[in-house]
Amino acid sequence: MPDQPASITYFIQSRPAPSQPWRKPAGVLVGWDTKAEALKKLAYRREMQPNWEHRLMERITTITEQPTDEN
Repeated sequence: MPDQPASITYFIQSRPAPSQPWRKPAGVLVGWDTKAEALKKLAYRREMQPNWEHRLMERITTITEQPTDEN
């Protein structure tokens, strides 16, 4: 069976300093379906936390369906 098309969502990671690990927002899994919307949120985050480093990430999800052994 053919693979289903990939689904892409975008999210933001932030860190207080280059020596710190990247962090995703705590709590709910936040993501946006369009890059345009995610870029708006990234600009807002940079405005609200100018001393932090922020980056846009994409999550690519692919679903593969195939027959399985019935035993």
